[in-house]
Amino acid sequence: MSEHIDPPTDFRSDTPYPAPSVAWYATLLLAFLYWLSILDRFIISLLVEPIKRDMGISDLQFGLLHGAAFAITYSLFGLIAGALADRFPRRWIIFVSVAAWSMATAACGMAQNFWHLLIARVGVGMGEAGLNPSATSMLTDLFPRSRLTSAMAVYSMGATVGSGTAYLLGGAIVELVSKSDTFSIPLIGAIPSWQAVFFIIGVPGVFLSLLIFTLPEPLRRDRSNIKQSSGFWKSIYEAYKNLIQFIRTQSRFFAHHYSGFMFASAVMGGCGVWYPAHMARTFAWSSSEIGLSLGITLVAAGILGKFICGFAVDTMYSKGYRDGQFRWYACCLVLATPFGILATTTANPVIFLSCVAVFLALLAPLPACYVASLNLVTPNELRGTGIAFFAGTAGLIGIGAGPIIVAGIGESLFAGSNTIGAGMATTIAIFCPIAAVLLATGCKSMRTAVNAAES
Repeated sequence: MSEHIDPPTDFRSDTPYPAPSVAWYATLLLAFLYWLSILDRFIISLLVEPIKRDMGISDLQFGLLHGAAFAITYSLFGLIAGALADRFPRRWIIFVSVAAWSMATAACGMAQNFWHLLIARVGVGMGEAGLNPSATSMLTDLFPRSRLTSAMAVYSMGATVGSGTAYLLGGAIVELVSKSDTFSIPLIGAIPSWQAVFFIIGVPGVFLSLLIFTLPEPLRRDRSNIKQSSGFWKSIYEAYKNLIQFIRTQSRFFAHHYSGFMFASAVMGGCGVWYPAHMARTFAWSSSEIGLSLGITLVAAGILGKFICGFAVDTMYSKGYRDGQFRWYACCLVLATPFGILATTTANPVIFLSCVAVFLALLAPLPACYVASLNLVTPNELRGTGIAFFAGTAGLIGIGAGPIIVAGIGESLFAGSNTIGAGMATTIAIFCPIAAVLLATGCKSMRTAVNAAES
């Protein structure tokens, strides 16, 4: 297939979609790369205690290291990557992104102090910024609208399996290398065992980045003949100028979408970072015990929740409901709230894992719902830009602030050994209902926006 940005002049949005085998192979490969990105992103959460010990940092600093440092870079560079994804071959953007974040992850293994590690984490954020805008744009061109949420659900399973693997596989790696104080790496020499984890996780990704070239570059459909400049910086400026103009035409939809999914992202991002530390402090479990139990729970609950969401929302779309993503996720937020509060306040590990499983099964479809709802409304020329803009606004606040909000609430409002658990419970109790109301009251605006895109 063509590598060019622009389709032939006679290309129409009703051109037949690729064979299902091609579309689903692309989905699975992109999900695998998404898995790799999440693994690289979250492996640090299993290394809280040794990093704090060796570098002398606080919980709040670790929240900055894991959350804000990554999220700010991820969001800002995503703005550039999103505009490029709407203009250049998306396979090349993904290749560069995967190779870059993998090298940055390995560089975390060479950090000598907090600032070195902070810079390396910034590099991870820069690299990962290019995947989602390009991958979601490609998938929207590979699947009909009535199957888009299912495709996004399968793609986002890479995040579910990635976070679970970070705990499951990562926990085993941490346990393995921690049997000695140092670990020898070829060409590098002996380094602290926790730093070796970053090398083991990061280096293979440089070679795995080449897998993207086993995919064809999809033809772009649903174009609106929006002007695209050829100059690099001018094209980025015009991309966001055009996006802002488009957002104004459906301002109510975007207001509800951004605010609702922002609060939901803060819950998912904030709690996800602190589960391992909470389990270690509350249940006195080892890294391998946390990795095995939490990893299995995350993977099983996330996959089940996303499969159900994809099937249910696509069925709703086929029956004429054009607000399925908002409607479905608002209900999930309401149902998940009591389970999340109970999970993070109990001292019983069985109750914790059971409630976290239900909580995650309900909320794990977050990426599938926010991406599919955006791309159903946004023209092809602005889809990468639109996903990046969401990440740079709602994502920046949600994912970046989430871990800091949890730690800040826990340290400032509660005392004792379970401040992180109390911080998570409070965040869930406040943010989940707010997000549910914002999405539920936005259903009418979503129906209007989707109908306008299809007309």
